[in-house]
Amino acid sequence: MLFKKGTRLYGVRGELAAALVAIDDVYKDCGARLVVTSVMDSKHGDHSYHYEGAAADLRLPSRCGARKPDDEVSADIRFALTDEFDVVLEGDHIHVEFDVKRAVLMSAQKST
Repeated sequence: MLFKKGTRLYGVRGELAAALVAIDDVYKDCGARLVVTSVMDSKHGDHSYHYEGAAADLRLPSRCGARKPDDEVSADIRFALTDEFDVVLEGDHIHVEFDVKRAVLMSAQKST
């Protein structure tokens, strides 16, 4: 796993850090090198989970040597992560976020 120069990690949530390890394995399995391009940096929407350390942007697998199309790698990432994560193939990157609100709701539902 590599990080684009300038990527800030201070304050990243443990859930996202664990997800990045799993995503690194997905990229390796398809012959690509994971490059994280943004976590706690760059400009994002006002309510972005990036600002909470719960979201990351990833370089497209096709730009990193993948033997699979980007949409298939995105599907593999979704399969590798729990339902608490959203994985979105955006035009020029893959956005992965730990949906904090969904995780809290799922936890509450399990305890009742």
